[in-house]
Amino acid sequence: MNLCYFSWGGWVWQLKDKMLFDNSFRGSKYKSENKNFDYKKQLFENKKIDKQFINKLKVLTLEEIIYLKLDTSFVSLKGKLMGFPLFKIIPDICREALLLFALSSTNNKRDAANVMGINKHKLNYLIKTHNISFFKERNKNEE
Repeated sequence: MNLCYFSWGGWVWQLKDKMLFDNSFRGSKYKSENKNFDYKKQLFENKKIDKQFINKLKVLTLEEIIYLKLDTSFVSLKGKLMGFPLFKIIPDICREALLLFALSSTNNKRDAANVMGINKHKLNYLIKTHNISFFKERNKNEE
């Protein structure tokens, strides 16, 4: 078992071919609504991903993943992406993905804002503008 440090600032325990991620932000003394939120777990539960998919995903770069998603969308829509403002909306899609990652990997909004390099007010604004509604969904499930 090896402990590796990556350039993005995370520690990873490496055990043979499996990688176990250390959620160092999860140990924070500050707790809030996103404490138990795990977007990857939701994707597993909704059967959108599985362990085999995650293992294949590990070897791809972000650029390759985006290319493959755009290519499959283009093929399935039979070229009807023509005229669609992809160049304009890609930054918003990336911000939303980063937002979901930050909220999923931290215990509270303050730590999520720190992961993203923004303040908590901007984080709340992004949650509202991107219509991230996991807080509402979880509250319904708890009742």
